[in-house]
Amino acid sequence: MNLSATLLWATQATGVQTNATYLGYVLGFGIAGVVCLGAVRRAEQVEDDDVRRGLVWLLGTTSAWAFLKVAYFTFPGRAAEPVYIAGLIFGFATVWAWLYFCSAYTGRNYHRDSTLRRLGSGVFLSVVAVKVTNPVHGLYFGTARVDDPFAHVAIEHGVFHWTVTGLSYALAAMGVFMLFELYRQSGYDTRPLAVLTGLIAVPVAVDIGVLFTPVLLDVIYAPLGVAVFVVGVLYVYEREFIAVDRADGESDAAIVLNDEGRIRDYTPAAGALFPELEGAIGEPLGAVVPSVAELIERDEQILEDAQAGETRYYLTTTNRVSLGETTETVVLLSDVTRAERRRRELARHNRQLESLASAMTHELRNLLQIIDWRLAAASDRVDDGTVEHESIETAADTNERMADLVEDFTAVAKYGQTVEHVESVDLGTAARDAWRSALTDGMTLRIETDVTVEADPSRLGELFTNAFEFARHNGAETVTVSHTADGFAIEDDGRSLAGDPDRYLAYGEAVPDAESGMKLPNVDTFARVHGWSVAVEDGNDGIRIEITGVRME
Repeated sequence: MNLSATLLWATQATGVQTNATYLGYVLGFGIAGVVCLGAVRRAEQVEDDDVRRGLVWLLGTTSAWAFLKVAYFTFPGRAAEPVYIAGLIFGFATVWAWLYFCSAYTGRNYHRDSTLRRLGSGVFLSVVAVKVTNPVHGLYFGTARVDDPFAHVAIEHGVFHWTVTGLSYALAAMGVFMLFELYRQSGYDTRPLAVLTGLIAVPVAVDIGVLFTPVLLDVIYAPLGVAVFVVGVLYVYEREFIAVDRADGESDAAIVLNDEGRIRDYTPAAGALFPELEGAIGEPLGAVVPSVAELIERDEQILEDAQAGETRYYLTTTNRVSLGETTETVVLLSDVTRAERRRRELARHNRQLESLASAMTHELRNLLQIIDWRLAAASDRVDDGTVEHESIETAADTNERMADLVEDFTAVAKYGQTVEHVESVDLGTAARDAWRSALTDGMTLRIETDVTVEADPSRLGELFTNAFEFARHNGAETVTVSHTADGFAIEDDGRSLAGDPDRYLAYGEAVPDAESGMKLPNVDTFARVHGWSVAVEDGNDGIRIEITGVRME
């Protein structure tokens, strides 16, 4: 077929790519690619270096594979064959990424073995060479143009395809075996993880099923299974995923109880976590570690433990095991601090938004009543043939206050979540930058600091902006920014405190007045997302806002 005929056929094919089957395949693989690509950032937060590396590699190769599937269906002309070959390469790379992840996650060292790595690299490069040279020898696959169920290039698999596919399935099955062995040995309720792992095999069954039915296209469906797996382990069952990852008997804290609830044994990790376990063999758990016993009685899972000035969280599970003729209970405590902090931070942020929304609803309702009343008064004066300038100006000012409230809400919604990545920020420079964007109305800024702090620049800027605008409402002429032993202070020379200082930091209190009542709660919000604390007190002349808990250089 000449080039013009090929282009004509491709154009015609593109013209019919709107049927349901085509859209189903494109959306299915497209969503899988987007999900895997979007999960990369979440995977980068996994603490174990090797597990994180394997997950990121797995997600990257799978997303590329899925997107190449979309391109293969979308461009059924001459580009289809090279796109399909590229997909084959990424698909085979996904198998090795899967093995690397499974080895690291289950605590094995196969992914570190230099001999296995060289052997794997040799196999991978050999297979890639066969795939890339398929246009020459044609032993891997052939192509045929078809229009049913939609126009695309159908693949006719050759002997090399079945050999490599069998190898890929065997390697992937090894990884699945490693995971299920870990699930079985961990002692946790791993049924959700087992189901997610089993779902990876569903596309394999579909791959085999297409040989016996014309309903499905003869393509590899594995990216769909991987997408479901990563969503499950990284977003739905993250705490279980982390806990099982650490269930190696060495790092997990485990307490073994006999059938009477008395301590029979414990791991070194449990001894380090609860020093009171030393010499407590034979004692009731509730008498030695009451916090754990109470947690089990309340049928709760998360234990909060504060030591050395830091609070950590442990996923607590109990499993009854049979040792000979004796049935005992194993209490496992796995550190899930990162996941639990994220969950609590999300809950805190939601409560914060609810409080802000409630305060805004009340304030906006009042402002709308003011506008209605003033506009009604102006309308009456217009009917009398006079102009009520005061009412119109008041309505306009009130409208500006409503716009300010919306801006406050937008800033808190955007920046109100806990900071995960900080950088070194010059405190004086950050204050000057915020001063230029704030409504200061002729006030003077005085900088009495040259320190550098670890902060998120955007959130620190919002903190300063709200503090400066509060000072303007407070009647200040000069605002001073200085550093303290463990933070910094923002002090104005306006009015002194009027009442309980804590009310200045609460949404909905309208302290000292409705117009400025949102500013200091916003300051408190942007400080808390850094892990800092805020205190409001009388200064030398006006009000002093002191932020503590700041890491400085």
